[in-house]
Amino acid sequence: MILSRCLRLFSIAILLALTFSSEIEAQSVQQQITQPQSLNAKPSRVVTYCVDPNWAPYEAIRNHNHVGVSADYIKLISELSGLTFELVPTDTWEQSLEYVQKGNCQVLSMLNVSDFRKQFLNFSHPYFEAPNILVARSGTPILQGYGGVGHRIVGVVKGYRQVEYISRNYPEIRIKLVESEIDGLTQLSRGEIDVMVGSLMSVNTYINNQKVDNLNIVGYAEPFDSLAFGVNKSFSDIIPTLNSAISRIPEHRKIDIYKRWNNVQVRYERNYFKLLITTAIVLMIVVGLVWRNRTVSQYSRLIKQKNNEIESLQTTLLDRNRTLEFLSAHDTLTGLYNRNHMIQKAEEEISRFQRFHTTASLIVVEIAVKRDSRGELAEFDRENILKQVASQCLATVREVDIVSRFTGEQFIILCPQTNLDSGRVLADRLVECIDQDILTGNTKMQVAAGLSELKESESFTDWFERTTKALYHSKRLGYAMVTVAE
Repeated sequence: MILSRCLRLFSIAILLALTFSSEIEAQSVQQQITQPQSLNAKPSRVVTYCVDPNWAPYEAIRNHNHVGVSADYIKLISELSGLTFELVPTDTWEQSLEYVQKGNCQVLSMLNVSDFRKQFLNFSHPYFEAPNILVARSGTPILQGYGGVGHRIVGVVKGYRQVEYISRNYPEIRIKLVESEIDGLTQLSRGEIDVMVGSLMSVNTYINNQKVDNLNIVGYAEPFDSLAFGVNKSFSDIIPTLNSAISRIPEHRKIDIYKRWNNVQVRYERNYFKLLITTAIVLMIVVGLVWRNRTVSQYSRLIKQKNNEIESLQTTLLDRNRTLEFLSAHDTLTGLYNRNHMIQKAEEEISRFQRFHTTASLIVVEIAVKRDSRGELAEFDRENILKQVASQCLATVREVDIVSRFTGEQFIILCPQTNLDSGRVLADRLVECIDQDILTGNTKMQVAAGLSELKESESFTDWFERTTKALYHSKRLGYAMVTVAE
């Protein structure tokens, strides 16, 4: 009996030991399975972001909550990326831009790319596109983009890309900065501005909700919005995560978001009194036109014929006057100013010198002809050389200088407000260019020049004669040089 009880107790002890050992082993295995998982698990990353608080339905802050298109997209992207987005409230869009610059928030949820913003932001792929529009009071004609704005005052929200775009591409447009689209539309309704730039969905939301009757959409404003995340450059490592999530958003989810927030409605206005008045006026105009056409049709043909003849004569007369005006002041061979025009300009410069004591210089350039053994020179060669000299003169002198063909082979350059030293530099350069570029390969022609500065109480004749004497001195010394008159 005792042996039987001992065997029974021994078997029970062995069974308990095996059970306890299996439980310990199971717990050990469970810890080995769960412990690596807990060690490898990564906490969700928190991303702080700011929004435009007054841009419904794209995005807005209502009762301290982020609502709108961008709010729905952020929820989607959070699901797809594992990021946790935390809103940093702001009062204005300008404040949101300031916050992301300073790092108070890491991301702006919905904005366009611009050169200014690239200085402190990097951008994700765009995830929403929408047109911009021009809004004006009733009665304003359709505007063909910013080119049709004219002298009207345009309202633009501070910090919006449109400010930078208009300033760069349409500097003549007058801009008035407003705090938000709602503020701008309110000012537009009161007549404080003429045109407001806004986003299609947000403008229609305002007009429909406020039941504004005196505002209409009058055109599109380029460029359209291509909206993306703007990330402070210090946190650019999250951009690949954002891009990956954006690329994986299902198309049907995008359509659902658009349908949810797109409340664009077609608005019809019927004013039967205006329609009646307009119809009556049109009928009166039609009756008047029929009567007029019956009574003056024959005279209209005659007047049209005479007007065409007069226009033809006026065009012919204008062309001839222009031709005469050009011929009266220009040389027919070289196209330079002629002698009479040069004398007139020189007299004007002398008069200016007498009144204001502004100096002037005169350069006389002469091309000397070397005849062949028979004393002949082909007229064709002579004309070509003179044309080349004229072209070289125009290419060498300054814009303010006046070049003329004074006689057959003599050219005069009048240099206003030019002292003798500056005139000498110009004359030397001119003679060198003519001698090297034109006359080097032609043994029949040589160039020489004289230079002088206008003196007190000197007439053009005296000035020209004094310069000509210097020219003759250059010729005696062997050409290809400039002599300054005493």
